[in-house]
Amino acid sequence: MRMRVWVGLALAVLLSLPAAAEEGTYGSLDFSKLTKTQADFFWTRLKSLAVEEAVLGYCGQSDDFETEAKQGIRVCVTEEALNKAEAFFKAEGKEATDALHKRKASCRGKPKADRGWLGVELEPAGDKGALVTGAVDGSPAASADLKAGDVITAVNGDAIVGPKELSAKIRGFSPGATVELGVSRADAARKVSIKLGAMAFDADGRTALDMPAMVAASKQDLKAVADEVTSMCQKCKTSIWAVFCR
Repeated sequence: MRMRVWVGLALAVLLSLPAAAEEGTYGSLDFSKLTKTQADFFWTRLKSLAVEEAVLGYCGQSDDFETEAKQGIRVCVTEEALNKAEAFFKAEGKEATDALHKRKASCRGKPKADRGWLGVELEPAGDKGALVTGAVDGSPAASADLKAGDVITAVNGDAIVGPKELSAKIRGFSPGATVELGVSRADAARKVSIKLGAMAFDADGRTALDMPAMVAASKQDLKAVADEVTSMCQKCKTSIWAVFCR
């Protein structure tokens, strides 16, 4: 499993590089033999790398990702595959950069976690309440055993119309405050007491981006990937992906 993930990372970056790299022949690696699972993993991973590059670019951080990663890779892949992946990588990177500009994300300083945090993913629940679709691992919600399918109907006795109202009410409390939630599970009503955690939010009520941390993580990940793919052509011949190294 670990080998599969590693090779997936390698493939993701090797196809993200410019088609106009050094002169030379192309290889035979393409998308034709990828299963749906492999393809889904590949494009998802490639998107995450594009986002990481966007974070670094947005914050004015230079890196040698493309220069280091392209060494020894061009001979592995077809020109068509390289061009297709490059176009996807650039489009995803632009979308991520535009989103950062729209949010006016700050690259300086860690956002202050001074608002209450529950740690749930929510959707509307019909006419009233907020449907829990998941609880973040280690969150106050997870500790209180809130699960997907639960409907939060009230906070401290005040009825909740939907997810936005619930989120706004929770943000209005200080970290560490204890609140009582009205919860419906399988049509059975109950009350749940929860001690809130802490989270930073932006002016629009979205979770604030910790850009310094994102920059550091992006640099680490991109460098690790670039280092691994330098000899990808040789290593993949002895891996479970050998069928693509004709």
